[in-house]
Amino acid sequence: MGKNQHDEIEELPSKYAEILGTNYVSSEPEKIYAILGQYFTPHVVAGLIADNFSEVEIFESIKILDPGAGVGILSCALAEKISRWASKPRQIEITAYELDSKLIPLLKDSFKSLQIWLKKKNIELTFSICNKDFVLEKVSILNQSFQQNLFENIGNKEKYDFIIANPPYFKLSKSDPRGKAACSIAHGQPNIYALFMVIAAYLLKEKGQLGFITPRSYASGLYFKKFRQILFNKITPTAIHLFESRDKAFNKDEVLQENIILHAINDPTVNSQDHKVKVSSCNGLSDIDNRVIINIPLIEIINKKDDYILHVPTHITQREVVKIVKSWKHNLHSLGLNVSTGPIVPFRARNYLAETLDESNAPLLWLQNIKSMHVSWPIESRKPQYFKISQEAKKYLVPNGNYVLVRRFSTKEEKKRLVAAPLSSKKMKTKLIGIENHINYIYRKNGDLSETETLGLAAILNSSLLDSYFRVFNGNTQVSATELRYMPLPGHRLIERIGSFIKSSALNEQEIDNKVVKLIKQYA
Repeated sequence: MGKNQHDEIEELPSKYAEILGTNYVSSEPEKIYAILGQYFTPHVVAGLIADNFSEVEIFESIKILDPGAGVGILSCALAEKISRWASKPRQIEITAYELDSKLIPLLKDSFKSLQIWLKKKNIELTFSICNKDFVLEKVSILNQSFQQNLFENIGNKEKYDFIIANPPYFKLSKSDPRGKAACSIAHGQPNIYALFMVIAAYLLKEKGQLGFITPRSYASGLYFKKFRQILFNKITPTAIHLFESRDKAFNKDEVLQENIILHAINDPTVNSQDHKVKVSSCNGLSDIDNRVIINIPLIEIINKKDDYILHVPTHITQREVVKIVKSWKHNLHSLGLNVSTGPIVPFRARNYLAETLDESNAPLLWLQNIKSMHVSWPIESRKPQYFKISQEAKKYLVPNGNYVLVRRFSTKEEKKRLVAAPLSSKKMKTKLIGIENHINYIYRKNGDLSETETLGLAAILNSSLLDSYFRVFNGNTQVSATELRYMPLPGHRLIERIGSFIKSSALNEQEIDNKVVKLIKQYA
């Protein structure tokens, strides 16, 4: 854009940056920026992230770090926010990292526009753009020894007052040097955004503030346990915003996780007992101005005893649900139960899949066979409904018995995340059954689940109350066996009572759920 076009965007440099980003995306093949994990921040979201930064004691200069700058919309939005302070700094210094060399000219253009705009507000802007990989540049922070003073001695590295970021999202391979560094903070195949967050936390000055928009996947699960421990021992959340629709924060269908904005402060003096976090939520960009806001004690959101799992109730009713579920003293292990993932991975067992019923075939259950409180088998499907029984194939099969089956994945269209169904041994007439890998199955470790236990546990897991609790800490498409293994559960007495009720009732699904929730609350 030329000078005249700059004048047309007089109102906000962040808006100008958004236009640059939109033009860039329209000129590039989508798969190129998707591979890089680039999803440019919409202007309205940038404003929401920037608004969480609170005014601080005036300094001569405010230092901002934008570690995944893109076209600079976040830095621009934050600088605009600072320009509205009652007591403004004389100077803003921005350090921006951007790996994509094609974006560097656009980033410079954005910052020059911001420079002109801030000058009219009597604020001088200086900026430095690094066309480098932020994580590799700062990898020494991750490579430090994990002793008592973890990360505290990071040499003479520059620290920042504010850090704002929409980092790239993609999983790191084991051969990637960034992936090797990530072993110190996460298990398995970590996502690069986690590295951005931890490094940023340790580049904050004391009392410095951080604002990130990322997937919500780090909020729970074993893979991110160490990450959460490190991150939340360094910074304290002050505000959290959830986009409850999985694809509405960026208007991209391939973004299949809920997005979360985390605002936090590096302040060791914060009293965790008294501190409250501002929690807000909306469905997507269209209703961001109508977001619901509640203030929740920090101890209800993060608790060391809960492996630092991030519980984010967005409504008062969800807070009540969390209190009920957390009051339960049991889990699968204490009830003598276990959960496993279906052992059949179809492409590995292709030779054993069968289309028709035969004495030498076992029933094969897929995700599509699992309905709410009901196993529908066989069904009309392109997927084979049978599995050949042979000596070699027995390793893929499980004994017929009473199980609680839980879908491992939910689709965007489904209303519920937790979909559970009881499977009675009477339903299948064979000694062995096949369970495909997209299903988790719950069973008694030594012995069999009774029919009443199976019905009761399935109904509790399938209830709207448990589904609501699950949403408080899980924002993606997967229900892992680990999450089920550690999920709080009521004792045998309530499970049996609910199972007996279902066994003797002739109610529809909604009526059953209403009764189950009522019984749960009575026993709370």
